[in-house]
Amino acid sequence: MGRISDFFRRSRRVTDDAPTQQLRRPVSQAPILVGNVQGIGAREGQEDSFALVNASDPEAMTRRGVFAVVADGMGGLADGKAISEAAVDGFLQLFQTLDETGDVPRQLLSGTCAINDALFQRFGGRSGTTAVAVWILRDRLHWISVGDSAIFLMRHGGVFQVNREHTRLNELYLEELSREPSDPARAESDEDARRLSAFLGMPELREADYNRRPFLLYPGDVLLLCSDGISGVLTPAELREAMCLPPDAGCRLLETLVLEKGLPAQDNFTGTMISIQSINGRE
Repeated sequence: MGRISDFFRRSRRVTDDAPTQQLRRPVSQAPILVGNVQGIGAREGQEDSFALVNASDPEAMTRRGVFAVVADGMGGLADGKAISEAAVDGFLQLFQTLDETGDVPRQLLSGTCAINDALFQRFGGRSGTTAVAVWILRDRLHWISVGDSAIFLMRHGGVFQVNREHTRLNELYLEELSREPSDPARAESDEDARRLSAFLGMPELREADYNRRPFLLYPGDVLLLCSDGISGVLTPAELREAMCLPPDAGCRLLETLVLEKGLPAQDNFTGTMISIQSINGRE
């Protein structure tokens, strides 16, 4: 969606003899800039879904913040696209109910559990989807995630993943800690390491990652929400290269970097990049 710019004009007749002057002055830049990218990869169809709210409305952005969600329908199960779209719809409805004066983490968790229950009822456990969602309101970030999609933060040139993925790998790491000697590589090479331990559409959602208190943001911070078609393919250095650019250009570079890998089993990929330009007038 890129940089939002607009101009207004003012005119004033100084004297009867003086010409009217047109003055062009830009309005303040939007406090948050966003971009997005989506591709099919080597798959036959697209099973990822995403949504952005208030990304092109500076007034609404200032008043209500920006909400973003990315969902990755699970390959190999039925109705991957339908369930990821349904999950996104559920999060959009949840956003409308969020009350910043209340316990936002609890609202996000209970709402996500309700979305899971609705998806299980609708799809009967035959399908599933991951999801990552963020609400950015002024200088505060709230997030929630289920599955192996990722939320990255770039700050001061470093890129960090802020959410914990729900995969069998985490359980294997814990098992390694009880062995002597322990070997993380053994866990990482396990053929079951990438199997999801939690996703939306389960009979009961027992795992969700979310921040218990607001995470403070600063001008210059950049967030990236993405499916594992990006997070599981690109290195931290490649992510940083893209996140250093304005969001539109950064998302184009993400697509280029993914496609340049030429992976024969490249998954669908979806990314939403959010750049914090200013907070309460501070740049």
